[in-house]
Amino acid sequence: MINFGVRELALAFLLNFGVRELALAFESGSKLPHSKGEMVLIPEGKFMMGSRGEGGDEGILGVDVGVDQLPQREVFLKVFYIDKYEVTVQEYKEFAKATGHPLPGLLTGEMPENVKEWAVKYPPIEAHFPINDVTNMDAEAYCSWAGKRLPTEEEWEKAARGTDGRLYPWGNDKTVGKANTIEWSKEKVAAVAVGSFPTDVSPYGVYDMAGNIMEWTSSWYEAYPGSTLKRPQFGKKYKVMKGGAWMGPMIPFTRTAHRYAAGVTERNHHPHFGFRCVK
Repeated sequence: MINFGVRELALAFLLNFGVRELALAFESGSKLPHSKGEMVLIPEGKFMMGSRGEGGDEGILGVDVGVDQLPQREVFLKVFYIDKYEVTVQEYKEFAKATGHPLPGLLTGEMPENVKEWAVKYPPIEAHFPINDVTNMDAEAYCSWAGKRLPTEEEWEKAARGTDGRLYPWGNDKTVGKANTIEWSKEKVAAVAVGSFPTDVSPYGVYDMAGNIMEWTSSWYEAYPGSTLKRPQFGKKYKVMKGGAWMGPMIPFTRTAHRYAAGVTERNHHPHFGFRCVK
């Protein structure tokens, strides 16, 4: 069941966009469609990774293209499976119980006062909410326990955009409200149950790759092959995170090619950092 505050906002959004079935699910307190551990097959083949740059589709749509996404290149990947949904609080708790791995501060209450105040007002601890406030090491540990692993940046991007070069998981339409980003409400909100946005789905049927929670990958943050770009973050200290989040703007974070550099340390965990696994 959605929290008080977030619940009302979610209902208003769903009804406004005509998603009556999901709105009724929220109102009745029933669970949204969700299959624990369900995975989606991503077929073997090529796709175009990165951005086309100035003069391409991104320029036409008025999207600010990050130079770290250039030059666009063709990538071949073997077949793999990816989680249909982000790993949930319930699933992560089962992992912690089985292994003794510590839970994140948002679940234990061990956090700075400013974050604690936010968590009390908008507690992201419902069973089917995505787990968040996790480090890269936490994410790797869970995936390993589940017999899986974190996706590479390439795997994540192909699962999000498919092979037709689309800018967003749903296509090239940048209409606000298709994913859980900060624009769909003027008030401060948080993550929602996985699969809550039926429009935030990739060509392969993978949910929440544009919004809700940013997701860890296993890839180090490096310049693209053929790029002359130099940044102090390049190397073996930062991993690539993909996707947008509830606290970030739609542009540029929801673009499938967007890259975010996040430090790999025990202290780098935030209420919008989550993950999903592949195998």
